[in-house]
Amino acid sequence: MDIGTRTLAARIALIVCLAAAALAFGPEAPSQTPRPLTIVGATQAEGRAVDWAFHRYGEAGLRNMPPLDIHMYRDHGPCNGGLGLANQGRIELCTKSSSEPYQRRFALHEMAHAWIATNVGGDVLAAFMQRQRVTDWNDRSFPWKERGTEQAAEVITWGLGEGEIAPLLPEVPDAQTLASLYEMLTGRAPITPAAA
Repeated sequence: MDIGTRTLAARIALIVCLAAAALAFGPEAPSQTPRPLTIVGATQAEGRAVDWAFHRYGEAGLRNMPPLDIHMYRDHGPCNGGLGLANQGRIELCTKSSSEPYQRRFALHEMAHAWIATNVGGDVLAAFMQRQRVTDWNDRSFPWKERGTEQAAEVITWGLGEGEIAPLLPEVPDAQTLASLYEMLTGRAPITPAAA
C-alpha cells in the first residue's frame, strides 16, 4: 500500500470513528457531561447538601456549570464574616451548624454566582437590573440586598430550591414575579414547588 492509499484509509477510519461517536453521544453530549465538583472540609451532611445543590442545576436543565472547588469552614472568618463567597470557581461556605435546608440554600446561592458568570449575558443582566431597579451589579458599598449580583443569585436559588426559604430581596415579590425573573435569567421555568 502506498502513502496516498494509507492516508486515505486513515481518513476513512477517522470519519467512521467520528460518525460512530456522534451516533453514540448525539449533539447534546458535551453539555450533558457532569462538571467536576471538589468539596473540602465538609461533614457528611454538608457534603450531601452541596452535592444536592450541584445536581439541582442539572435537574433544572441549567448546564455549563464551571468546575467548582468548594471549601467548608466551621467559622465565618474565611467568608469575610458572612456565610459564603464565590470567586472564579472557588466557593467558601461558612455554614457552621446550619440545618440542612439552609446548607442547601447557601450552596445553591454561591453556585448561582458561578453559573451566572458563565452563562448569562450582559444584556440579560442589564435588563434584570433595570427591572429590579438596581443601580450597580456588585458595588460593596451598597447593602447586600441592593446589589444586582446578590438579587440574581437569590432569584436562581429560589427557582431551584424546595420552597422552604424565601429569597432575601429588598421586597419579596409574589411567586409569579419571581418565576418571571428566574426565566429572564435562565431561559427556563423554575423547578421549585413554590412556583406552582
